[in-house]
Amino acid sequence: MADKNQFTGLSQYKIAFNYELAGKHFHLIMDSGEEVSMYFMDGENVQIAEKGQPYVFETYECLKGDDVTYLVHTQPESGKGLINKTYVLDTAQNLVTLVLMEEAFDPEHPRLIRTTPFFGAIKVPGRKLPTIRHHLSKRMVGKHIVWHYNDGMALQHIYYSPTVVRASPGPGLTQEDMLQNRFGEDLASDDPDRRARAEAGIREFTERNEWYPFYEEECFHVWISDRLNLFCFVEENMTMRSPGFKSGGGGILLLQDIERCVDVGVSFSAGEYYMCTAFGEENNIEDPLDSAESPFDWTDLKCMPSVHWEIPED
Repeated sequence: MADKNQFTGLSQYKIAFNYELAGKHFHLIMDSGEEVSMYFMDGENVQIAEKGQPYVFETYECLKGDDVTYLVHTQPESGKGLINKTYVLDTAQNLVTLVLMEEAFDPEHPRLIRTTPFFGAIKVPGRKLPTIRHHLSKRMVGKHIVWHYNDGMALQHIYYSPTVVRASPGPGLTQEDMLQNRFGEDLASDDPDRRARAEAGIREFTERNEWYPFYEEECFHVWISDRLNLFCFVEENMTMRSPGFKSGGGGILLLQDIERCVDVGVSFSAGEYYMCTAFGEENNIEDPLDSAESPFDWTDLKCMPSVHWEIPED
């Protein structure tokens, strides 16, 4: 697991980890057929076993989505750093969603990460399993939310369709404004190495516009409850358009409280991940990207299997 004390980028203002699961046990029945036992030994360690298999000792990190919903991230030792699993444990409805993130699933493009949601229920002794499930959702389509991750990082998510997200600097801001917010302090530094890194970052963003005209990536939304939405995207278009396939490849998984406009989640890319939180503000003003024609080929994407699944009505 990454060192949770190293606060960088989106994780700089992360809220405190939650330790309420210590001493609790969950019996997960997944719709895909697996049964999983999770015993949280304390606030940082969990024993996990699939039915018929021995328990495996893992570390975990937990952030709380609301009073009854927990987002639990693990990086199984058996995955050799290439597998991340994030569980959304919904103790009010006794439901669970597992998001599996698999690095290097495509040997030709090792930056890409396949991200797949799985749905199930939490077995409670003496009760039948719930008949409802968390499920893919369309309810966020058409919304614009500007998410603030730290004092220099704000990004507007445009939920263009149930499976496509676009991003822009936000209302009244240009890309130059965004770059100044992100790199301005470093550019003004007396440290020549710090200035050089900032200048390189700006050059990279500027050059990227030539082969990646605007941010548009595959995504999914999962209905967790009336107030909670699980959102995920991965940067497959960016990777596949980049020279030598050397850019992009990252993604983010966010448990969004759409009433309070705050979220908790996991930011990930090849070889690293970190937990993050943000607050948002909804923007009802139209954005030029709302009507922009897509420059990308959507016929052969493979990082997010759920973009090909049927999405039920909420």
